[in-house]
Parts: sequence; C-alpha cells; structure tokens
Amino acid sequence: MDDLTVRKALLPWWLAGLLLGLVQVVAVGINKPLGVSTQFVIVEGVIAKQVMPDYVKEHGLLKNEKYQKLGGGFWLDVGLIAGAFAASVVTLRWRPRATTVWWQANRGRADYLGRFVFGFIGGFLILMGARFAHGCTSGQFASGWAQLSLSVVPFTIMLFGAGMLTAWLVFPRTPEIQR
Repeated sequence: MDDLTVRKALLPWWLAGLLLGLVQVVAVGINKPLGVSTQFVIVEGVIAKQVMPDYVKEHGLLKNEKYQKLGGGFWLDVGLIAGAFAASVVTLRWRPRATTVWWQANRGRADYLGRFVFGFIGGFLILMGARFAHGCTSGQFASGWAQLSLSVVPFTIMLFGAGMLTAWLVFPRTPEIQR
C-alpha cells in the first residue's frame, strides 16, 4: 500500500456512528451524558489543591468540591485512551509516525515541526473553546441528540458546516482512499 493511501475502515461510517450513538443513549439512561473535556479542569483542580491550596480556596471554579477529586469521568478518559490504543494494536493499525496521510498529501512528508506546531495550536484552541463553552462540541452533539434536545439541531448544522469548511481550508488535497 502506498504511504499516501488511507486504509479502508473496519466498520462502515454509519454502523460506527450508530454504535457510538447507542453507547451515549445507554449512558444517559443509566447515569448522565458522557463528558470528556471537564476532566482536564478536574485534573488541574486536583494538582492545584496539592501545590497551591490557597489559590484553590479563592478560585471561583476550583473551590467547588467536584473539581477537587477524580471520579468516574476521569476513568472514562483513561479508558478511552487505553481502549483506542488497544483497538489500534489488535487490528494491526497502530504504528508510530510523526505525520498523518492527510498532512503528507497537503504539506509534504518532512514537515514534522510544522505538524507538531499546527497540532499543538489546534489542540489548544479546541480545549480553550471547550472550556469557554463549558463542554466540548462532541459532548454537546452526542449528549444533545441522546436527550432529544431541540437546541442540538442548529448546533449540529453549524458544527458540521464549520468542520467541513475547516477541513477544506486545512487539507484541500485528498489522499487516495481505499474502497
């Protein structure tokens, strides 16, 4: 297989989406919607309480007890990372690399520093936006649909529109995709 070819997915997109949606519906039914980005603030609160307890007592958000102890959400995040890694190893899809197929097709093979800087800035902006909005877009999207929230309809339209525009601007060339 060519280095600039995207491998065929193990599941069709619609089946993977259906399974993910069912997991979210079950989570809402059993306990509450799944959330990922809040755990970054909780980990910050746990560390800050150990290092700067006076700061935490005065901080508007971190002084709240729920931001000072690790709970099930933290272990969900650990499980997501460990599960994704395990799945990639079991399906023989994991391999260490500094760039992605999409990056190579659009920016070149050797631009490792650019890929790192671009990824760091993008990750920072996504996390900052998630904290400003008190939750991430994927949580709003998946939880909103699982709860049949009316506000999720315009949000979903804007989310996918902005995502497609961003993908087109950042990666205008598409690598070959196996069918």
